Amino acid sequence: MSYPEPNSSIPLEIVREDEEILVVAKPSGRVSLPGAGHASDSVQNAAMAHAGTVLGGLGAARDYGLLHRLDRASSGLLLFAKSPRAYDRLREDFARRRIRKDYLAITAATPIRGEGVLRQPLAELRLQDRKVSRPDPQGSPAVTHYRLRARGRSGVALLECRIETGRLHQIRAHLSSIGAPLLGDLVYAKREPDGRASIGRKADREILLHAWRLGFKHPGTGESLLVELLPPSRFLSACRQHGLPFSGGGRKPSLQKPRKPRS
Repeated sequence: MSYPEPNSSIPLEIVREDEEILVVAKPSGRVSLPGAGHASDSVQNAAMAHAGTVLGGLGAARDYGLLHRLDRASSGLLLFAKSPRAYDRLREDFARRRIRKDYLAITAATPIRGEGVLRQPLAELRLQDRKVSRPDPQGSPAVTHYRLRARGRSGVALLECRIETGRLHQIRAHLSSIGAPLLGDLVYAKREPDGRASIGRKADREILLHAWRLGFKHPGTGESLLVELLPPSRFLSACRQHGLPFSGGGRKPSLQKPRKPRS
């Protein structure tokens, strides 16, 4: 990973922070880390503007503190470590599947079963200009737990998902495989006449997938933490529109105003 240039023009929404960790809210439509076409407009660029000294000091070997990522179309919680000790301990916990990762998803159809565990291995492939995941017996292991929270109008449903692994588009691919694709997800739901997925540039901008809860042991104190983030207004509006009651909690992040990077 190359050095993420600090960008103080990007608002950073902080959910929790101390000397060891930084938990932020990623909005839908913003990438988690720099990449092709997004050299300086990622959440990580904003985090570097906020805490560049400590994150930059972790170096490329520790991904400048970033412990995981969310797909561009998803919103929700992102976790950074602010010290080598914190990164190494949390990275091991991710590798050993000790981190709790809960999502909320609005689907275009209600699953036949109210809850279940999806264990289809997933393989990445490239279609036109993007990567997608497809169930494949030779793919990487992937495990998604899901539970129906509410049924809405016209078959639309609100699901709670917990993932043990973190494959590309894992929840989207798994839910589509049981006939419950995310509402508005043209990549994994709509098919063109030739059978290919619809993968236009706008195909996944309207999906409703939110990384709601993140549970982990604090790398410094050992305290068990469960950080929760209220879904964004677009998600809550969709719940009301489709008759889906949502009674969950979650903190509202504190918006850090754009400012000059710290040296």
